[in-house]
Amino acid sequence: MGFEYRRDASGIVVVTMDMDGQSANTMSPAYHDEMGATVALLEAEVGLTGVIFASAKKTFFAGGDLHGLLAAETGDAAYKAWLNEDKGFLRRLERLAVPVVAAINGAALGGGFEICLACNHRIIVDAPSAVVGLPEVTLGLLPGAGGVARLPRKVPLEVALDLLLTGRFVQPEEALALGLVDQIVPSADALIPAALEWIKGPDATTVQPWDAVDATPAADRDASRALVSGARDRVLKQTRGKMPAPLRILEIVEQGLDLSLDQALLLETEKFAGLLGLPETRAAISLNFFAANAIRSGKMRPEGARTKVASLAVLGDSPQAKALAKAAGRKLDLHRDMSQPIDMAICFADHAEGRASVTGTHVTHLASDLPGGEGHFGFRLPAAPAGAKLVEVIAGDQTSGDTLCRAYDLFQLIGYAPIIARDVPGHFVARLQSAYLTEVATLSAAGMIGADIDTLAYDIGMTVAPGDLPSEMALSVLPTGGADAADRLLYIQSIAALSALAEGVVGTEEECDLASVMGAGFPPHTGGAIRFIRGIGIDAFAGRALDLAERHGPRFRIDPAHWEALHRGSKAA
Repeated sequence: MGFEYRRDASGIVVVTMDMDGQSANTMSPAYHDEMGATVALLEAEVGLTGVIFASAKKTFFAGGDLHGLLAAETGDAAYKAWLNEDKGFLRRLERLAVPVVAAINGAALGGGFEICLACNHRIIVDAPSAVVGLPEVTLGLLPGAGGVARLPRKVPLEVALDLLLTGRFVQPEEALALGLVDQIVPSADALIPAALEWIKGPDATTVQPWDAVDATPAADRDASRALVSGARDRVLKQTRGKMPAPLRILEIVEQGLDLSLDQALLLETEKFAGLLGLPETRAAISLNFFAANAIRSGKMRPEGARTKVASLAVLGDSPQAKALAKAAGRKLDLHRDMSQPIDMAICFADHAEGRASVTGTHVTHLASDLPGGEGHFGFRLPAAPAGAKLVEVIAGDQTSGDTLCRAYDLFQLIGYAPIIARDVPGHFVARLQSAYLTEVATLSAAGMIGADIDTLAYDIGMTVAPGDLPSEMALSVLPTGGADAADRLLYIQSIAALSALAEGVVGTEEECDLASVMGAGFPPHTGGAIRFIRGIGIDAFAGRALDLAERHGPRFRIDPAHWEALHRGSKAA
């Protein structure tokens, strides 16, 4: 079973995608063969009256084969030819002389939505899980199966740029309003009947808008170039030019204003292939897909039954209490006292009763004075970056696995990415931020002025300026030399992260990378503090760290035993 092909008595073919041995349909080599064979069958049909693409999976189509893309060294001529052939299947599909419908039963993302764009009509089920979008930019890539070429020709350019440059997912109602889909049905069972009705109805069309219009009017092209120029300025400000994918998307869109669709598809292939093998691309795939999915899917969660928290008491008026209450208020029945039955209580005080948690850097010590210490956990919300949705869940010596599960489930429910940390001084994010501020202090002591340090932090891609962090985190000034400032700011944080990983403060590389970017402001284009080491190469990183240690002090020396942490694998692998 790959693509199930069934023709009914009226000449309508339903193609049901069900890739073997995969939980979701993806644009793997198997897909390439299946789509090619399917299009050939459709072209050879006599009396064909319509085509419906559906899915037997929970999702419609998940997108590209990210394992393969992560491993790719480069997009050479052979790869470009393969990709152009792949895209050619969709071009042949949309040139069939019959209407083609996408019956979207679940998420249609990346390559999945690009298949939908090659159909004449898109019908989606009204369900929260049925989202559409082109998230490739978040993975250091661009839509490579026609998404960049087609979307600006399908919807207003402002809409297309927003979706291409943010990679955001769109729910059915908004998708309909934006013109990404054409129809919503109440249930998955209604998809095929609705598709059949449209194919047989008076509104069915076989011509795509980009094949019906010869060229964009000159005045519209000028306005479109202005929109692209403004988008480029915003991208450069946001990414500091360190993420090539969004800039290449804009190149395709801008040049595509004067190109036919087929020319734009070829340009898209060139730009996509040029991203393969880049360190920024690998970093983004590792961080924003594999590491983030490991957290979302629960691979990093302690073992134990899932808990359903419906009510929560948040006691206290600290900034953390207010942040937590604001987040919980959207999802849970929120209380400010414990006078009513509740599922959990979060207390910002020296004492808590019942199912309560205590916060602070020494959960074990605090909980030892309270009854039921196994039911207490700590947590830390980073002071910066602003709006960070990361939380360190701190496990004390007495904290039970069940309590950690409840804490993990609570924070996931209210939209935070939870990282489990051992109860040791500093925890993970604080270690990186202290290392960062300490190095800033050494640069300042050597005569570098604050504005230049802020500019340096900005230039290397840090999302947290030194002045944004609490002043009490700064450590004593160390002796320093003058050069290598950029490497010093990055290496000292990666060394701190490696040390924390080796000591078991955080259990996996994925958690280290997510926490370093989301919680400590480490440059996102690197993929995180541990991925930064892997991107450079262990030997090259060790050599450069030794060089920095010889010139700037022993804080850059790495305990040889710490390298073993990089060879233990991870829970998500």
